[in-house]
Amino acid sequence: MNSVLLEARELPILRMIDFIQVKLQSWFYERRNEAEGTFYDISCWVEEELKKKIDLAFTLNVFPVDSWRSRVEEEGITFLEDLNKRTCDCFQFQFDELPCIHAIAAIKKRNIKKSNFCLHWYLKESWLKTYERQIHPVGHTDSWIVPESVKSQIVKPQDFKVPPGRRQKKRHIPATESSKITFKMWLLQKNWS
Repeated sequence: MNSVLLEARELPILRMIDFIQVKLQSWFYERRNEAEGTFYDISCWVEEELKKKIDLAFTLNVFPVDSWRSRVEEEGITFLEDLNKRTCDCFQFQFDELPCIHAIAAIKKRNIKKSNFCLHWYLKESWLKTYERQIHPVGHTDSWIVPESVKSQIVKPQDFKVPPGRRQKKRHIPATESSKITFKMWLLQKNWS
């Protein structure tokens, strides 16, 4: 949002709110239309992510243990996955709550729909619910119906002292924040490998 509002930051507050309203209105409209137009049971992004994994999944050896669990071999390493519990030894299935390549291989072996194993937030109906509401334009102030109780209230600006110096335009990232990101990336890489 920070980069989206970059051009609106210098505007007066009411103009900035109008800008935000118009931007959100167009986003909701575009995304609602995209969700309604998809033929998948899941969002387009999830479908693309799963398609990337399918080619790798075909190279894996799958050995079913029972109707839900399988032993999947990838380059000599064995992964145990359970479709019922939605778990895999690689932890990517639990982490993303989307089927990992091992789960996709097991799903393909059983001829089940991949969308059955995606978290409900990734499904098309959740995508549609997210953008089901419309953001209506406010209209001109002459058309507003304002109750007398609101009109009679006097709102004064709060006491505020302008600090000396030039106003900051960009967000300064403290050194401690960048180390947190680095540590998180290290932790994620460690779990995936």
